[in-house]
Amino acid sequence: MTRTASLFKAAMVSALMLACSHSFAFDISSMLMKTAGHAIFSEGKKFSEGVSSKPSHTVAAAGTVEVAFSPNEGAEALIVKVIDSAQREIRVLSYSFTSAPVTQALLNAKKRGVDIKLVADHKNNVAEDRSGKARAALSALVNAGVDVRTINVYAIHHDKVILVDGITTELGSYNYSAAAASRNSENVLVNWNNPALAKVYLDHFQRNYRQSTPYELRY
Repeated sequence: MTRTASLFKAAMVSALMLACSHSFAFDISSMLMKTAGHAIFSEGKKFSEGVSSKPSHTVAAAGTVEVAFSPNEGAEALIVKVIDSAQREIRVLSYSFTSAPVTQALLNAKKRGVDIKLVADHKNNVAEDRSGKARAALSALVNAGVDVRTINVYAIHHDKVILVDGITTELGSYNYSAAAASRNSENVLVNWNNPALAKVYLDHFQRNYRQSTPYELRY
């Protein structure tokens, strides 16, 4: 059991004991935060900017929503469709990035003159990329002139988002990988032509981009 899990378990036990021995009501969530919160969120990990509690975003419904699923229910094709629609810019946030079709679609977009920036999780795509597929995909993009960066300030960078031309947002559980296309149960949602939603995600992209570092080619 990790140190974080041990602290959290101890906090839960303490809270339950207190509940059993006292008749007055108390806020168990508050107690848990006071007991274990600091350890959970500062356990030897460099933390990022802006992780303090902030209000959620409310965005008016607009545009058209299109959804797809996997395995083999159109998810990968929908993501490629989104990339193919780009005329000016593409912004990508990724956890796992090994998908050949997605990589090729981005390369095609770059050939069309589309400005592309991609931020991927460092641990999953570099430090622990045992197959070499992630590094191969990222290297292909860098060699084509795509601005590829990796981020290592979170426990994991688990975003899976593609933003196109400041108006369209693709998101969901789908990692940009072969496993997501053919083996995993995944979902993809695209909100076409909703600039307000895209702006919220672009702000999130910019925050992570500022904390990332350029991907270094390995020959």
